Amino acid sequence: MPSHHLPAELLLDHAAGTLDPALAVLVEGHIALCRQCRAEAGGFMAVGGALLDTIEPVAMSDGALDRLMARIDAGDGGWESYRRPEGTVVSGPADPLIDVLPPALRPLGRRSLARAPWRRLVPGVKVLDLDVPTGGRGSAQILRVDAGKGVPRHTHLGNEYTLVLSGAFNDHAGRFARGDLQITDPSVKHKPIAEPGETCMVLAVTDAPLRLTGALGFIQRSLGY
Repeated sequence: MPSHHLPAELLLDHAAGTLDPALAVLVEGHIALCRQCRAEAGGFMAVGGALLDTIEPVAMSDGALDRLMARIDAGDGGWESYRRPEGTVVSGPADPLIDVLPPALRPLGRRSLARAPWRRLVPGVKVLDLDVPTGGRGSAQILRVDAGKGVPRHTHLGNEYTLVLSGAFNDHAGRFARGDLQITDPSVKHKPIAEPGETCMVLAVTDAPLRLTGALGFIQRSLGY
């Protein structure tokens, strides 16, 4: 059982369907790995369903269903348009990442691997950009951190949501293992370090760029980022 969970407001926004696709992917991933948050999400869904039952139906305009299906086919249906029914084949290379992803996220992982390979961030750390819209200046990535290695020390220009998929890492806030979720904001400056043993993979979603500190931060700022 994870020890770091989703806040209630994210679960409520998930139930209401108001999250952007990248953050919805992260929430779905944590729910798949956390029995406690899965139960809470189910409660919010049940309340939403009960409220819908009290709303008077409104007639749809002619062709509304056809227009909706066309938007979904075009990939404009939010997070649900990035999921695929169980058993659907999505081409992409074999990779250890697929085994640590919850089943609902594996098609997205395969599609992202087929679209672009892992790229090196720093020695011992690789990054995979996920093929899912983020909006604004945000990002959605998988980070693969070798045992004992760390992500460069950084702070945040916005919020960062990090879900552990395998292994574990430690930073100022404690230990985060599979299923744990860490949320950081501009007040936090940290350097996550992967524990010895298993490779640490995390799903990281941001709503604004990271700001590196130290020598790398100086280089980043000198380049105008």
